[in-house]
Amino acid sequence: MTCGPYPDIDGTDSMDLYTSRLTKGQEIFTLRSYYPALPVYILAQNVSIPSVALEYPTYEEFVEELKKGYDYVGINFNTIFFDNTYRMCKAVKQFSPRTKIILGGYGVTCLREEFQEEKELLSMADYVCHGEGVRFVRDLLGEPLDGEIRQEFPSSYIYSMGEKIPFDNVISALGCRGACEFCCTSAFYDYKKVRLVDPAGLWKSIKEKLLKNDCRFVWIYDEDFFADADYVREMAELIRKDKEIPPEKVRWAGFGSIRSISQYEVEELAEMGVSAIWIGVESKFSELPKRKGRDVKDVFDSLRKAGIQTVGSFIIGWDFQTDENIVEDIDYFVGLKPTYTQVSSLMPCPETRLWERLKKENKLYTEGFRWSKHHLYSIMHRHTSIKDGDVLKYVNLTQEKLYHENGPSILGTFEVNLEGYVHCMESKNERIRAQASMYGDWCRKIFPALFAVGAYSPSPGVKKLVKTLQARYIKEFGAPSFLSLLKSGLFFCYAAILKLRTFLPHRFKKRKAKRYTRRYSYNGAE
Repeated sequence: MTCGPYPDIDGTDSMDLYTSRLTKGQEIFTLRSYYPALPVYILAQNVSIPSVALEYPTYEEFVEELKKGYDYVGINFNTIFFDNTYRMCKAVKQFSPRTKIILGGYGVTCLREEFQEEKELLSMADYVCHGEGVRFVRDLLGEPLDGEIRQEFPSSYIYSMGEKIPFDNVISALGCRGACEFCCTSAFYDYKKVRLVDPAGLWKSIKEKLLKNDCRFVWIYDEDFFADADYVREMAELIRKDKEIPPEKVRWAGFGSIRSISQYEVEELAEMGVSAIWIGVESKFSELPKRKGRDVKDVFDSLRKAGIQTVGSFIIGWDFQTDENIVEDIDYFVGLKPTYTQVSSLMPCPETRLWERLKKENKLYTEGFRWSKHHLYSIMHRHTSIKDGDVLKYVNLTQEKLYHENGPSILGTFEVNLEGYVHCMESKNERIRAQASMYGDWCRKIFPALFAVGAYSPSPGVKKLVKTLQARYIKEFGAPSFLSLLKSGLFFCYAAILKLRTFLPHRFKKRKAKRYTRRYSYNGAE
C-alpha cells in the first residue's frame, strides 16, 4: 500500500472507515476502527518467493525496506494517494533502481488521464495490474495460476465507548455485474464477477476465523454477494450441516442489493447466520436495476426485526435531485433507519460510464485538478439541478437528520440486537432459537451505554427512543445488575469527558490518529 502521510477528509481520518464514513457526524458517539489493507496481505501470501507485506509505512520506513534490494515492489493505491505513490516510485528509482515496480488497485484507472504527472508515473512502472492481482503476480512469476488462495489477515477492530470489538475479513469475489453508471468496482473488472473461492472454500475460511476466540463476525468482500443465490445457498447448506460450530457462533456479513436480497426470505438469511448487510439505496428516485425487487423500506424493516444490521449508502448530486425534491429524498433515507450509513457526493471515477458521460458533456472540472481531492466529499463536476456549493450542504443535512432523528449507531445496534433476541425467542426454527443467547449477550454488553446516549442525546426524540428501548430491555431481561449499573456510570463519565473536549477545544488539542506500521514476512523473507 502507499506510505503516509494519510490525509484527513472533511475533518476526519480518511483511513478510518467508521470515523470518516459509517458513523460520521455522530459527535461523541462516532466510532473508530482499524481495517487491514487486504490486497497487501493476500498478494504477499500467495506467491512462492519470499515476500513482505508492509502496511501503513512512513516514507522513511519504506525507503529503509527498499534498500534491502527486492526484485519487485508492488504498490496498491487509490486515486487519492496519487502523490504518495508518485513519491514512492521516485524513491524506488533512486534507492533500488533494479527493483521492478508493479502498480495495482483502483488508482491505476487515473493513469490514462492527463491532470498531473500521470504519464511520468506510468513511465516509472514496469507492470500495471488492471484487475485481479493474485493471478496477475503469479503469471508474472511463472507460477501456477489457479492454486488455492490463502486469506490470513490481521484482525480488524471497531472501537466503541472504550470497547474494542474484533472481527475478520475474507474475499469471496471481486467486481460486480450490477454495472451501475457510477461504480468503479464494476468498471474496473469489466462488469464481471471474478470469483476467488468456491462455497466450500469460503465456509472453510469463515469457520476457521470464527473459531478464533476473539472473532465476533466475518465480513465477506463481494460487491453483491447475495446475487448468486445458488452459491449462497450452497454455503448455507454447508453451515447447516456443520456440527463443529454452534449456530450462535456463526456470524457473517456482506454486501447486497435490494434486487439480490429479494431472492431470500428473511428467515433464511437469519438461519444462515447473516449479521449485517450493506445495501446501496443511493436515492428514492433512482431507477438503478439493483433497486428492483421488494419494497426498500420493507427490506430494511424486516432485516431489523430479524436482528440483521444494515449499512445504507446514499448519494447527493444526481441529475434528478433538485432543491424541490432533495429533502423528500433525504427524509426517505432517514426513514429506513439503517444501523450505519455512508452519505456522499456523486463522485465520478475514471473508466466508469459516469466519468465518460460527464467528460463528453464537458462537465468535469479538470483545470488545476489534483487527485488528492478525488474522494467521497469532493465536487469535481458541474451538477445539473443542484448548485455545486449545495451538494455538501445536503450531505451534511442528511447526516444531521440521521443523527437527530435516529440517534447514534450504537443505539441502532442495540435496537437491532434487542429485536434479534425477541425474534429468536419467538422462532420455531431450532437454529434461529439457538442464536438468542448471542443476541442477549450483545444486549447486555451495550445496555450500560444507553444511559450516556440518553443523557447526551441529540434530540428529545432520541431521548424518548432510549427510554423506550430501556423499558423493552427490562421487560425481556429484568432489572439491570449492579455491575451493569456500575458500567453505566463509567460510560457516562467517559462520555462526559468526550463532551467536555468538544466544548473546550482550545484546552484539548485534537490528536491526529497515530498509525503503527505492520510488517509481515512470508515464505522465508527476513
